[in-house]
Amino acid sequence: MRALTLLFWLFATQAWGVESPLTRAEQLFDALAFDEAATAFQAALKAPGTREERTRAWRGLAICHAVLGQRQEAQEAFEALLVLDPGTEVKDSLGPKVQLPFQAAKAALMGRRATLTVTRMPDGRVVAVLEQPRSVATEVMVAVRVPGAAGFSAVVRPPPGPVSMKAPPERAVEAYAVARDAGGVILFEQGTARAPLRLEAVGEVPAAVASAREGALSPGAPLASAASVEEAPRGGLWPYVVGGVGLAAAGVVLGVVLTRPESLVLPVADRSERLP
Repeated sequence: MRALTLLFWLFATQAWGVESPLTRAEQLFDALAFDEAATAFQAALKAPGTREERTRAWRGLAICHAVLGQRQEAQEAFEALLVLDPGTEVKDSLGPKVQLPFQAAKAALMGRRATLTVTRMPDGRVVAVLEQPRSVATEVMVAVRVPGAAGFSAVVRPPPGPVSMKAPPERAVEAYAVARDAGGVILFEQGTARAPLRLEAVGEVPAAVASAREGALSPGAPLASAASVEEAPRGGLWPYVVGGVGLAAAGVVLGVVLTRPESLVLPVADRSERLP
């Protein structure tokens, strides 16, 4: 399905030339055609793009609704924007038509941030859960592999989840999770395919492996290769450290408050001064 979406996007891009839905929406905004711009921003939110482009589309849509006097719709769009970019602000010079729904959105989301957690359960499963104060992501994917495997096995479910993938409890695994919107843009993530999280084993080593270890340690036995024997867990609970954060296992949970990732982009032209 994702491949078909991208294929459609390629054909649509050729039809538009170099003009994307977001570019079209911003041109209408600059022309003060706010009604048409709002429709175009809504189309841009369903098209492929980047996370930075999503924040531009939500901001533009919110301001359009506000200028048109659609206060509830403006507040909802501002709330979606604040989920993606909690530190966003709008200029006081935009006036009360914009400031009132924006401040209402900030009050509604006070102290609430989106979090994506990845958990290793005692039975070995890897589980991802997305908590988002407003629905901006429409699907959550968790991908898992045993270290050294060629590729990941993945499962996709609608948020909040839980979205779980089976894994052998006696083996350490590598995993990552992403939350995407209707256009396939990754809004939140934990780990990546190139830099996955490592989740240690949570179960006992199988008897066959334990027997091989005992044989390898018996007098006169040849040394076992490092690839054939896996280190056993040290008791039922032990700490992990991932990214400098200590985590207690069997049921290891990796979770962060998600903020906008840094990106090297040119600043967007300020269109607010042309508002009526």
